[in-house]
Amino acid sequence: MDRKITRPVAPLLWLLAVSCVVLLVLPPSSSMADTGNYVGSETCLECHDDIGPAMSRTVHGNLQAYQYPGEATGCESCHGPGGAHAESEDPADIFKPTADNGGAEKCLACHKTGTTMNWGTSTHAENDVACLSCHQIHIGTYGKALLKAPQEQLCESCHQDVKGKFQLPSHHPLKEGFMTCTSCHDVHSGNMQGIAEGEMVRDACLNCHTQYAGPFIFEHSPVEEDCRICHDPHGAVANNLLKQNEPFICLQCHQPHFHTILAGWEGDYSAPPGVVDADPGYEGLSGTSHYDSMKRSMLTKCTQCHASVHGTDLPSQTITGQGRALNR
Repeated sequence: MDRKITRPVAPLLWLLAVSCVVLLVLPPSSSMADTGNYVGSETCLECHDDIGPAMSRTVHGNLQAYQYPGEATGCESCHGPGGAHAESEDPADIFKPTADNGGAEKCLACHKTGTTMNWGTSTHAENDVACLSCHQIHIGTYGKALLKAPQEQLCESCHQDVKGKFQLPSHHPLKEGFMTCTSCHDVHSGNMQGIAEGEMVRDACLNCHTQYAGPFIFEHSPVEEDCRICHDPHGAVANNLLKQNEPFICLQCHQPHFHTILAGWEGDYSAPPGVVDADPGYEGLSGTSHYDSMKRSMLTKCTQCHASVHGTDLPSQTITGQGRALNR
């Protein structure tokens, strides 16, 4: 008896139905639907003649069709097809990228690589800071990045707390013009060029402060972990960007020397005659000792003795410290 072979018709019909729905629901792409409405930058500049000369000196104004085959260039690469606007002269008939209407998507359509590759995970993107919050499209007033204002002013307009720190006595030379915010920060990326946590912060600091890179035989643990444990990179009242003056910054982790509890001898003193005879340079060694002299000498600046606080390869001349006192 002949057997009739049946084919799986239902899956084929289902696939055909889905395809029809997709074609009906999804709008055609701009390259297919709007090709006839492109009029070229020359038409735009007939009215916007004030923008043309300035934009011709920027990267945007010099994009050519052979660089992006099949894509619009010039004004319409950002503003979309200009046919309807050229005919009606109504601003509502043309797309004007702003910080609030998806202008970032327009920028990222071209700026897909390099520093902007991870823009979606950046701190700025998470806080709804758009490209046009800092950049302008037409006129390159401040460098090739087309910034609206000098970089320092743009950053400080939001980061007011950081602006205040840079006015403190100890600060990185930003306002002196020797560096900028992007010397340390990558404003387009999620990792902020190593200014995030742990080793990445240290690596960013060591780009300039290479003398503290090590590795050292005798290491100071905070230096190997995060420079910000002791330093405030934007500014501080204490010298060397320290969060607190010595010895208070050191006493947060270390106990004071036992000498601080010893009572000092009260009275005047001078070098013994035998010492002066051996070395006349001690002849002027004299002064007055007080009850708190030990406290004064041991609770001043720790780095008067422990000078190599970032690390050293030379063992210290102390027995109890086992060479790790970072004296030299």
